[in-house]
Amino acid sequence: MKEFENFIRHLRWEAFSLAVLMVVLVQLSSVSLWTIPITFLLFDVGMVGYLKDDKTGALFYNLSHNLTLPTLFIAYGLFQEIEVVAVIGFLWTFHIAVDRTLGFGLKEQTSFQHTHLGKLKKKR
Repeated sequence: MKEFENFIRHLRWEAFSLAVLMVVLVQLSSVSLWTIPITFLLFDVGMVGYLKDDKTGALFYNLSHNLTLPTLFIAYGLFQEIEVVAVIGFLWTFHIAVDRTLGFGLKEQTSFQHTHLGKLKKKR
């Protein structure tokens, strides 16, 4: 169990370093750093699936919190020199990285509380 906890801790630190990198990349762009907090919750649109049920919620959440699409946005934006597309990728990746740093991992279909980073602890 200790090895698993160390592994999860490593994943969370890895996510934190990714979040820091995205802040640097936004800073290097022509976009204000204020864009980060202003747009942060926009990327939680995938949570709308939880209005139906846990299975649909997990599907939508995981689609919007998977690093594949934001990575493609970044690559396309950089290669095509379309800064706004790359910045959307930076902001989206930042959101995912912060979520994972805080322990909000990809969701299992059983419950919002069950993630690939372990079970979320409910606040009392």
